[in-house]
Amino acid sequence: MFSNQSFVYVFFLFICAFFFGCSSKKSDPASGVSKKSTYLQHSSVRGTAGLPGTAALVATPRDQGDAASAKERIISQIKKSDYAVIYKEASAGFRAVGPEEQFVAQWNKQLLETGPFKGIKETAATVRASDGFIIYLFAVQYEKKNKELRLTFGRSKKDKMELTGINQHEIK
Repeated sequence: MFSNQSFVYVFFLFICAFFFGCSSKKSDPASGVSKKSTYLQHSSVRGTAGLPGTAALVATPRDQGDAASAKERIISQIKKSDYAVIYKEASAGFRAVGPEEQFVAQWNKQLLETGPFKGIKETAATVRASDGFIIYLFAVQYEKKNKELRLTFGRSKKDKMELTGINQHEIK
């Protein structure tokens, strides 16, 4: 089986591959419009100090609503341990990092370490300045330990709001 360090390492690889491998989503070649230019300053998804690569940008009402719906769907799937569905509904860039079986195995291994899911509380939301992706942070309570969960969402070329990143680490 994997050690805790292996689990962290694989998640680190997932995140690195996402950040360095998905730069093509910064603009829509068909319209020539930068994602950053579609964000307005009057909505409630807010900038959060302490999140790398974030600024006080605000999502459009449409992006905010679509990301909130996607967020609720992902949280529901995490609560049900339905990791295969999370993987299948994630962005192509997310899935390109590794196979579904590896993703599901990592989450199942984590459950052995943390125990079952008990509760979740959203702690922050922001828009990443580099690409306009919406990031949500949560404090997650498991039976044996607490973790911080980060979900990142972006709009695909097919105009669908998708999960582009997921990361979890222990809260000390």
